Amino acid sequence: MSKRLITIITLVIISAVALSSCAPQKKEVLPSQMAPVTRGDLILSVSSDGNLDMPNQVRLKFGTPGTVKEIPAEKYKLEGRPVKAGTLLARLDNTIQLLRIKAAQYSLEQAINNVVQGCCGPRYPTFYTLATALMRFEQAQAEVNQAKEMVNAAKYADAASNITLAKYDLDAARSVYANPQLDTFQTQYNDMNQPTTLFPQLIQIAGVMDTQIAALKNVRQLLEAGDYPGASQALDLISVSLDETHTMVKQNSRLPGVYTYPDTSTSLAISRQVLDALSQLQLMLTQDNFDRTTASEKLRMAEHDLLMSNMILNESETIYRAGLNPQTLRNYNINIEKAMIDLDGYKQDLLKTEIAAPFDGTIVAVDVKINDQLSTMDYSAKTAVYLVDTKTIRMTGIIDEIDITKVQVGQEAMLTVDALPGQKLKGSVRFVSPFGTLQSGVVNFPVEIYLDKTENVDLLRGGLTATADIITGKRENVLQAPNRAIKGLAGDFWVDVVTNASTAATEKRPVKTGLQNKKFTEIISGLKEGEQVLIEAIK
Repeated sequence: MSKRLITIITLVIISAVALSSCAPQKKEVLPSQMAPVTRGDLILSVSSDGNLDMPNQVRLKFGTPGTVKEIPAEKYKLEGRPVKAGTLLARLDNTIQLLRIKAAQYSLEQAINNVVQGCCGPRYPTFYTLATALMRFEQAQAEVNQAKEMVNAAKYADAASNITLAKYDLDAARSVYANPQLDTFQTQYNDMNQPTTLFPQLIQIAGVMDTQIAALKNVRQLLEAGDYPGASQALDLISVSLDETHTMVKQNSRLPGVYTYPDTSTSLAISRQVLDALSQLQLMLTQDNFDRTTASEKLRMAEHDLLMSNMILNESETIYRAGLNPQTLRNYNINIEKAMIDLDGYKQDLLKTEIAAPFDGTIVAVDVKINDQLSTMDYSAKTAVYLVDTKTIRMTGIIDEIDITKVQVGQEAMLTVDALPGQKLKGSVRFVSPFGTLQSGVVNFPVEIYLDKTENVDLLRGGLTATADIITGKRENVLQAPNRAIKGLAGDFWVDVVTNASTAATEKRPVKTGLQNKKFTEIISGLKEGEQVLIEAIK
């Protein structure tokens, strides 16, 4: 072969290679370079780091010196054993407090007796019988009704205290009715020297009160067992029973009001009510279509009030004939009021001898023993029971000043705890501090996030490190694309839509965007669900 021919063949081959290198090549787009446009929820959040704690904890102490007599809390000392709000945890010897209550009750009875003796002398009074029993019974009624309200308001420890007072008051009233000497006291003789019993229902009342006292004990047990709906229902039944019994108690006490002896002013007030009723009745009678039944009822009420006013006036006349002037009568009533104040004070002292759980919790420590002596010097400083609510968990964290305006009370948060990897716990923001703290040139704002009560917090401990993602915005069921697919500047965003992955064919398409979090951007227009877009590689 000639040299010239070899040269020509070589040039042809080189040309062919050059031409082949200039021809279009088939290019493949890797799956890692594409991402689908999806539909879902887009969540904006602010991160906060902090630690967990248990804010509801209290070191319970007695409110008075004394000797420790009972510690029911000892049976709950095992770690993890919970107690319910209202559970009796410890009690002092209350003998002195009970004696003071009895002494105050006797002083009250004596003050009322002074009124009776001064007003009526040897004659048995129409309006006075068992006045102190009525007073104590009505106090028990009020305390039961307060306990009902406290249970409904989840103030279980306060409810337990009121139940204790109601039981003591009801028991005091019952002891009066069950006194055997009362039979002789209430027996009267007519002109034929035949005995009659003024109030035959006393034994029946005492029996009903026994049932009510037992029911109050049961309510306390329900509270300690954590059966709050059952306690509320039982209190409703006791309240109805007390209302029904109150009618009998009043009929067997005959003392208007609680303790004040009726006087001329009372009669005058009743007389004015009668005049008002008669005026209304007179107006009704002038109308053509007046209701005869209503008119008849008003007339009967007016007659009843007139009889009562007349009875009070008769009593007042007896008072003045006995030489008792209004000033002396008022002094007697002041003594009654002072005796009631003393009685109420001693009842409060009685409550100071008991410690009840103010909330559901776990006993961490019991620092007193039976027969310990608490002196006037150390009773208020010595912790008897240390109680912690292990179900209420709080995370105290910080927010950077850049994000603080986005965080508000009530926002939902998702918490992760280093000690429980892979688990997410729901919570909500309860507090955002209005003041920041400067540390290393950075201003941070404290926040408090409480875990939801529905979360299982048994494995959590105070002091654990946690991170919270506070949700500051949310769009539901929206189109979204990865942030790395969005190109351009604000107002002129676009994406590369893959039209053919095998040929690397793409289409530049403008899009309108909405919210954006750390990973995804909301697509308002320009894309459809399922389309593939190119994403930038992570550098």
